[in-house]
This record gives sequence, C-alpha cells and structure tokens, in this order.
Amino acid sequence: MMKKSKQPIEKLTIDLLRSRLDLNNTSNGLYIFDTDAQEMDLSYLSPYRSDHNSIHLITDGEVNVKINLLPYKLRKNNMVLFTSNTIRHFETVTPNCRATNLLFSNDYLFESGIPSKTAGAFDYLSGIIEPVLTLREYQRDLILAQLAALRLKTEQVSKNTSYTEDILRHLFSALILEIGALYQKEEKPYVVSGTRKESVAHQFLKLVVQRFKEEKSVQAYADMLNITPKYLSTATRELTGKTAGDLIDEMLILEAKVLLSTSGMPIAHIAEFLNFSDQFVFSKFFKKHAGLNPSTFRRSV
Repeated sequence: MMKKSKQPIEKLTIDLLRSRLDLNNTSNGLYIFDTDAQEMDLSYLSPYRSDHNSIHLITDGEVNVKINLLPYKLRKNNMVLFTSNTIRHFETVTPNCRATNLLFSNDYLFESGIPSKTAGAFDYLSGIIEPVLTLREYQRDLILAQLAALRLKTEQVSKNTSYTEDILRHLFSALILEIGALYQKEEKPYVVSGTRKESVAHQFLKLVVQRFKEEKSVQAYADMLNITPKYLSTATRELTGKTAGDLIDEMLILEAKVLLSTSGMPIAHIAEFLNFSDQFVFSKFFKKHAGLNPSTFRRSV
C-alpha cells in the first residue's frame, strides 16, 4: 500500500473494470450494471483518472469521495458524472451502499449520433459545473427506467437482432440528453449554442486535458487550432468565464496539489513530472497560484 501511495495519479481503464466486475464484453464501450459496497470500494487506488466516462446513481447508502480535490458525500438519489479528465479518490463506502452505473468510452460517445456540440459539452461537463445532482423521485425513476431499457438492449447485441445497435445508440443518446436537461435546470446552467467560439473552446479544453503537462503557453494551443491567442482567450472567457491561460494554470495546479497531498514524490520530481524547467520555477508558479509554496502546502494537508 505504501508503494502505491508514492506513484503519480493513476489511470483506471475500462478493460480493468470490465475484468474486475465481470462485465459483458460485447457492448463495444458501453456498460450498464449495479454495484454493491464491496464493488464500489476503490479506496485502495490512489487518486486517479480514467480512460472512460461514467454516470453513477446512488440508490442506497453513502460514499465519501474527493472530486478534483473537493470532498463530496454521495447519498441516495445523488447522481454523479465522471469524465476522463476528472481526478477522483474514493475514501469510505457504507456497507449498505448500492448504485446503478453507466460506463462508456469516448469513442462510443462520439459515435453515438449525439450532435457534436452536445457530446462536446458532456466531455468536460464536470469541469464546468457541479458534478453531483440530487434527483427528485420522479427524476430518479425516469433515469433508472432509461438505464434499464439500455441494459436490456445491450443484452441483445450478441444476438444480432435487427437494428439492435441503432436502437442502442438512440437509447443512449436520449439518456445523455435527459441528463443534460437536468443540468440545464441548475442555477447556473451550461448552455451550448454551437457558435464558432464555443467550438474553439471545446477543442481547446480537450487539448488541455491531453497536453497540459507538455504545453503551458496559450500561443502553443492557439497554433494547434490555427487561431490567435487573443481569439482563443476570448472564446474560453465567453464559455467559462476564464481565459485560456487561467484554464491551463488550473489544470497544472490541480495536478500539483494532488501529487503533493497524496504521493510521496519529492518536490523536485513533481516539478520534473509536470515538465517545469526546475524546482525553483515550479515553486514560484505554485506559490503564485496557491498562495503557499509546495512544501508548506504539503505540510498543511
């Protein structure tokens, strides 16, 4: 266990989960299943990301989890969204805990026929708004009914029934849109209108998740997108309220805080892992954005 705690942020793959939970392997990146407390207990993992997206509806009990370093207590009728860029760390699960879960790969999401602007919104939804919703009973029942229909249809995939794949993708699309509608009812809804600037912001946010350790300048991302840095920052500010530089820095600081608080990596190694030129440059960057130097932050957590 001590050896694990000294590793960088882990990545939980959909193949590992499929093997651990004995999930049907004919669904091509889409899995619906129930879990009990033992199956939900991932506390043995260090903080991790995944190579897939997931939706979890708690049907009984409680789960304590940190999502991007913020603590949440998930209870009955809570629904939580995890995307591949979300850092999470499960801490405690009550013995009576139960959940119904949907796992799906990025490929399945983008091949599902959902309009690209909607799929793009989901891709980083948990980074824009609160990832946890409390559902009313009729909302919970509706989501559970849609998940049940989706699960029944996945069981027919191997039988080569006519139009099964097409029906499955339409059911999946309807569920994702239904969940999107629930988030639209929040006090600060996330709205996608499909403008050129929003398209640019979507592409940038996906690139940042993939490249933030290697590329830290707005200019580099603007070059990748064939636009000016000013246009890029205007686009991200209109969508998220933050400049492109702010978003890059947020990703770096979040990663650094997780490594400082949960790993045994020396600060110099963390600086190297995040591709800073040296420990001094990293420490200066961290103090500017976190208000503390890395060693003080580590002692405070």
